[in-house]
Amino acid sequence: MIQRTALHGEHLALKGRMVDFAGWELPVMYSSIIEEHNATRTKAGLFDVSHMGEVIVKGTGAESFLRRLIPTRLSKLAPGTSMYSCLCRDNGGVVDDIFIFMVSETEYYIVVNAATLDGDLDWMRTHATGDTEIIDVSAETSKIDLQGPASGDILKKVVGDERAGSMGRFQFFHTDYKGVRMMVSRTGYTGENGYELFVPNDLAVPLWRDILGAGEAYGIRPVGLGARDTLRLEAAYSLYGHELSDTITPVEAGLGWLVTSADDYIGRGVLAGQKENGAPRALICFELEGRGVPREHCKVIKDGVGIGISTSGGFSPTFKKGIGMALVRAGSLGIGDWFSLVVRDNPVPARVVKRPFYAFNG
Repeated sequence: MIQRTALHGEHLALKGRMVDFAGWELPVMYSSIIEEHNATRTKAGLFDVSHMGEVIVKGTGAESFLRRLIPTRLSKLAPGTSMYSCLCRDNGGVVDDIFIFMVSETEYYIVVNAATLDGDLDWMRTHATGDTEIIDVSAETSKIDLQGPASGDILKKVVGDERAGSMGRFQFFHTDYKGVRMMVSRTGYTGENGYELFVPNDLAVPLWRDILGAGEAYGIRPVGLGARDTLRLEAAYSLYGHELSDTITPVEAGLGWLVTSADDYIGRGVLAGQKENGAPRALICFELEGRGVPREHCKVIKDGVGIGISTSGGFSPTFKKGIGMALVRAGSLGIGDWFSLVVRDNPVPARVVKRPFYAFNG
């Protein structure tokens, strides 16, 4: 049975074009992907991403439990800060990529992908110790993302908390909104300045309406899944099932900077070895120099030989050309190198470029 978020009625009222996304009925767009993309880059965009999963890990064993599960140095976190990491398998592949928010020394808030929630919970519970409690709060939580250059000004109007305008990237706090506890984090998945708001489902509709009302003077737009993907692609953010998977390690995905822990974490043997000696594959970013729109699973060919496959691709509204990422044989391509990408059976000239395509400077 398809699932709906607490904002389903709002999406219908805004004439969102609804699609089935991993078992959730969500808007792919309201007006057009390009309009919503550009609004987020230049003004502000509002996203319903309540389909994602939220898990609380708490107890005296929470810290040691997470140290065992992730390849990233957990001690870099302090209460009120967050970081990106992943749950790894013994082979170095990824169960899921996650965001970890440190609430206190004995409590962490984990955000996971919607499609992988059940697998993530099974993985966590399989490796939990007796001193760790794992609580799935996904069904009762709505997640609303406010992203774009005007997001800070809009948020301050809605929340009325001075901390909203002063916190740094990857910081978060809890505040009262209409008498209910809400978590506000300066994070996001668009490559733009912005915030992620976590509230009980009952508060989702009033918060959504208040933000759209406060943002009207700034040109805010509700944004669907289509622009969410083009925004993350321009930022070259990894997506589970594309750049990361059970068989693609963080090092291969160009996320070697996540592999920093000195603990005995799951997958350490493979990941530490790949960092020291190199991985068999590498992720590249590319631009198409010919006509066509790249998608995932397009063959990468150099000198007539297949050397890899694209993991994501699409048309960039900002750069107005086809862009994408591909997993290729290590050492086969470098920045500036040319190759052919096979798009709908046609080889199209493409060039390797530096990651990311679009970088937020702030």
